[in-house]
Amino acid sequence: MLKDRHLRHATLLFAAAVLALPTMAQNAASSSADDVKIARLEALFDAQQDRIETLQERLVSARAQDEDAARVDALKRQIREILSAEEFRESLMPPVLQVGYDGGFFLKSSDDNFLMKINGRIQFRWTHYDVQSTNRYLQPRLQKNDSTGFDAARIRVTFKGHAYSPNLTYLMRLRSDEATGYDTRLCDAYVNYRFDDAFQLQAGYFKVAALQQRLTSSADLQFVSRSMTHAVFDLSRGLGVRFWGRLFDKRLEYFLDVLNSLNNPGRTISNDPPELDGNPALAFRLVWHALGDQPGKDLAAEADLAIHDSPALNFAFHYAFNEDEADQRTTRIPFPLPRRTTGVGGFGLTNTNGLQINQFGLASAFKYMGFSARGEYILRIVDPRRAGRLPFTPWWLLTRQGDTTVMHGAYVQMGYFLPIPGLEKKLEAVARVGGISTLANGQEGAWEYAGGLNYYIEGNNVKLQADVTKITEVPISSSVSSLANVNDQPLIFRVQLQVKF
Repeated sequence: MLKDRHLRHATLLFAAAVLALPTMAQNAASSSADDVKIARLEALFDAQQDRIETLQERLVSARAQDEDAARVDALKRQIREILSAEEFRESLMPPVLQVGYDGGFFLKSSDDNFLMKINGRIQFRWTHYDVQSTNRYLQPRLQKNDSTGFDAARIRVTFKGHAYSPNLTYLMRLRSDEATGYDTRLCDAYVNYRFDDAFQLQAGYFKVAALQQRLTSSADLQFVSRSMTHAVFDLSRGLGVRFWGRLFDKRLEYFLDVLNSLNNPGRTISNDPPELDGNPALAFRLVWHALGDQPGKDLAAEADLAIHDSPALNFAFHYAFNEDEADQRTTRIPFPLPRRTTGVGGFGLTNTNGLQINQFGLASAFKYMGFSARGEYILRIVDPRRAGRLPFTPWWLLTRQGDTTVMHGAYVQMGYFLPIPGLEKKLEAVARVGGISTLANGQEGAWEYAGGLNYYIEGNNVKLQADVTKITEVPISSSVSSLANVNDQPLIFRVQLQVKF
């Protein structure tokens, strides 16, 4: 009996266990899924916590940076206030010299009160001067030889800048070239004080405010040299003072020069005979910059290297006066030789001693889209003040012309950058025609015809020029203009390399 009861109990327990197995398995599976979900939530929570901590660190860093920036700004303000005291600034940071290159080698003080800029230039030239054997002014059986060779036509060293204030500027230029026999001489030297754009004062030795080509730097010419017309009517340089300025947003420029003499510095105190008379020479120039974005700069150089996309145009007028009574080394002027003495006329050369000179000129320049044009007309009135009375003027002795004589001259010059692919702003064709006429002893005149090509390697700083010029009758000798002998009828070939720094 007892065994049967125990067996029955075991059977019931086994059956209950078998019946409970599915429910236990289901509960175990459910518990495993919950554990996975919990693990995922915990991972997400940890990630969010890390992100929150990162953001908090960034916020703290940003606040620290803002605080640092605020402290830096406050410190800068304090430093500015301290350095605004000039004595403290100079004791803490005495001026030092700065050096470098900016359009020239320069030396500059840190306070910008002193500046010196040094520039140099050399023009190396080859010239062939072909004298015509049919020249009617040659004496019978006289033959002149052609000239061919190399020259260092212009060598220049320039020192310029300002002293004590940017308003007080200076310039000193030395020359050592073919025209001076390669001796070093003074070319220009002056100081200039700017009271205002409308009024400035210049004193020293400088170019006379007259001809357009003279006031254009020889480094910025389209031809190897200036025109024949310029060689005849040029007033070169003078020693004295200049009053000048720019008005109406720099559209109008004026210049008034009061000089010892034209084309002659001269000395006031010298041994007899004196180098200068007591009469000052005067020159006045007025320029209207009618068009252009940069008045005074657009047309400073002859070629349109900037390829202006808007026209640049100016008009200029000049007047010069000199009553030359006793000046030594005075301006040379041509005069027509009387045909009764030579049979064929021609030119002679003399000086302005004993003459009153009144000279007027009109000029204009234009640039647009690589095309440039400029021209000038000059009228010179020669009045022999000592005609027929002692001391005789050289003009009267040579011409016996006692009344007023008029001379005319003009030229027109053009250039254009050729639109060749790869040579934009590089290759320029140029042409010029000009002439002069003198009315003493009957009319005598001369013509100039010229053409050429320019290759701008580095603008006007490094360029190669080649031109050919025909002169029908040379009116004045000028080595720098390649004019050898008066009355020659030459054909002139020139090639020139310019390097400027």
